[in-house]
Amino acid sequence: MKTRIFIISFFFLIQSIIYSQNIKPQILLGSWMGKLATDQFSLRALLKFEMNSDTLKGAFDSPDQGFKDLPLDRIWTVNDSVYVDASKSLHAGIIFKGKMLPGDSVIDGIWGGALGLRLSRTDFVFTLKTNLNPEIEGYKVIKLIQTSPIKDQQATGICWTFATTSFIETEALRLGKDPVVLSPLFYVAPTYIDKGEKYIRMNGKSSFGPGDLTFSVLKYYEKYGAVPQLVWSGKKDSTAKYDHGKMDKALLDKVKYYVNSGRGKMTTEEYRNEIDKILTQTMGRAPETFMYHLKQYTPVTFAREMVGINPGDYVEITSFSHHPFYSKFILEIESNWNNNYYLNLPLNDFSSVIDYALTHNYSVCWDGDAYRDPGFNDGFAVLNDTVNSITQLKRQTDFDNYSTIDQHNMHIVGIAESSKGKRFYIIKNSSDAKNCGGYIYMSKEYLLLKTISVMVHKDAVPQEIKNKLGFVL
Repeated sequence: MKTRIFIISFFFLIQSIIYSQNIKPQILLGSWMGKLATDQFSLRALLKFEMNSDTLKGAFDSPDQGFKDLPLDRIWTVNDSVYVDASKSLHAGIIFKGKMLPGDSVIDGIWGGALGLRLSRTDFVFTLKTNLNPEIEGYKVIKLIQTSPIKDQQATGICWTFATTSFIETEALRLGKDPVVLSPLFYVAPTYIDKGEKYIRMNGKSSFGPGDLTFSVLKYYEKYGAVPQLVWSGKKDSTAKYDHGKMDKALLDKVKYYVNSGRGKMTTEEYRNEIDKILTQTMGRAPETFMYHLKQYTPVTFAREMVGINPGDYVEITSFSHHPFYSKFILEIESNWNNNYYLNLPLNDFSSVIDYALTHNYSVCWDGDAYRDPGFNDGFAVLNDTVNSITQLKRQTDFDNYSTIDQHNMHIVGIAESSKGKRFYIIKNSSDAKNCGGYIYMSKEYLLLKTISVMVHKDAVPQEIKNKLGFVL
């Protein structure tokens, strides 16, 4: 997805559960802080250990990269030596080996077999910044559309379904429906299965991974309906965090196997079933019928009665000069594996659609570049001070040279202004990376340069722009 997170060191992918063996694990209980440093970077590493019954468990925080509570595989002590293993999560073996120094307050060791890391006991607590209030001090809210609660995609790359289900929930409110929170995970399995088939049929020459687009959610909403989050969360343990690392790897290995080894003996039914099995092992299986507010529904009847949107009423809009304006074309981005069409507008019209939609109570689903320089940090997405205006040429150049890439999906729900009258867009996010969880304020310049596309209701397109199209949306 799109949610590629640009990190420097492999340890951010650490997953699974730590357990202890050998002697005196109690001496490790608590938090330990150290610094990983080279000529290119310096990062704090925070390891935390606690006992649960007779089992030692641990997690890793990276305060400087915005990662918190990444579980470790295994830890143990031998005499005065400490070992942390990541064989299952990283296929990297022992990632930390250290020696407890006298006094039991310092562990002197090596990270990743190469970097020195001295850990000291600490009472430092790393807290991610998650702004659940769309109002920020010093900024005036011009427009705020009623929407649903923030949801967290956690350790997954499926921002596209979190953003799009938030958009659908908000559209249902606009249509006068009762508030409802949908399961974003309901659309993951059918998307993966069809995308896997496309990858195999294209002999591996098609995109396959967690990243995707709003198109897939609308497609499978129309085909299969919707399920409320309270009914089906998309994880077998409702108390656990979403974590798709192992599932994504297993899925990629499976489709690659069929591309490389299935010639002459595979069937479509077989590999679709195999993909489905991997998905079900992690997410479980969505119910065919369920009770909600004392009434029985299927996903299709629930979508029709409790949500009520028509997927055909929505359009994805972009603005790139390598295709004719006021026409539709297949946008050349990796996640567009199904060759979906986008409406192409000049930048001024593109901007007008977004502003018109928001001021007329239509929210906007956003796709763009989020985690790269120059600035997507601490609740704001802004460009550096030297960029004062965005032209069509600048936007096209940055797309052509990969300075702007298709990376993340979010949901625009309002407009705000700074004390100097500078416009910002109020955006719902689904990830805490870069300390940008909850709501984000995105400058207009950032939006015009770093946006790949937006999705809106067709009625949110101003009539004067519709007149230029020469065809019915």
